[in-house]
Amino acid sequence: MEPAVKRAFAQSIPNLSEESVLLRGWVQRLRVLGKTTFVILKDCSGHVQCVAPSELLRDLRLKCEDTVEICGRVRMDRRAPTGCEIEIVSARVLSRAGKNLPFLSSSDIQSVALESLVQYRPLALRNPAVGNIFRLQGALLMRSGSS
Repeated sequence: MEPAVKRAFAQSIPNLSEESVLLRGWVQRLRVLGKTTFVILKDCSGHVQCVAPSELLRDLRLKCEDTVEICGRVRMDRRAPTGCEIEIVSARVLSRAGKNLPFLSSSDIQSVALESLVQYRPLALRNPAVGNIFRLQGALLMRSGSS
C-alpha cells in the first residue's frame, strides 16, 4: 500500500473522483461474472461497488460477511448503483466470516430467532433493522447530553 492512499468511507466516494483510496468494511454481496468480479463493500457509512479482474481476487476466496481492506482508485461510472465504483488494485481479508452463519447481515431477520440474534450480535448489528435502533438511541443520547 502506498503512503499517499487515504482512508475513505463509502459515503464519501462520489466526492473522490480519480483518487486512490483505502476502504475497510465487509463483503455484503459478491458477483463473479466470468473474468470480472464485483464486490459490494459495506461500512458504517453505506456501501460501494468495487470491481476487479477475477484473477486478482481468486486466491482470497472471498465470501459474504468477510471483513476486508480494499485499496483502489475511484472512477465515475453511471452504470454503478451510486454513480461511481472502486477499481481494485489490491485487497486483503482482515477477518473471515464463520462457515455456518445462521443469517447474513443483508437478510430479512424477522424470522431469525432472538437467541441467534443475541449469539451473533456483531453480525446482527450490521443489519439496518437492528443497527438503526442503536444509532437512533445514540443520536438521542448525544442530543440530550448537549442541552
